[in-house]
Amino acid sequence: MLIQQFGYDPDRLRLEWISAGEGEKFQKTITEFTETINELGPTPMRGGG
Repeated sequence: MLIQQFGYDPDRLRLEWISAGEGEKFQKTITEFTETINELGPTPMRGGG
């Protein structure tokens, strides 16, 4: 994966196509991604890990 070649963790990136009429999907996606990021902890790219 290209993102890994640059030293980034692919778990810290998520791309979803969500239309303006899919508010529930947007809310669920953001909640899940926030939980994933919190589980991963601070990013090592900023010296926090």
